[in-house]
Amino acid sequence: MREQPPPDRLIDRTVALGLLILLLFSTPIMIWWTSPGSPWYLPYIIWMAVICFIAWINQRHHEP
Repeated sequence: MREQPPPDRLIDRTVALGLLILLLFSTPIMIWWTSPGSPWYLPYIIWMAVICFIAWINQRHHEP
């Protein structure tokens, strides 16, 4: 049986994920993926990557 991580560790992951999202969507990096020359679907790929990362963290946390 897999041991559950302490609650503090889960909060650390949540804060790290929040900072990653903040970095992607409110910094000069956003200028890169919203520039006129970038593909229209790039924001969707970035959001999909964020959602997949959240699902991966939750799956690792809830595995028996």
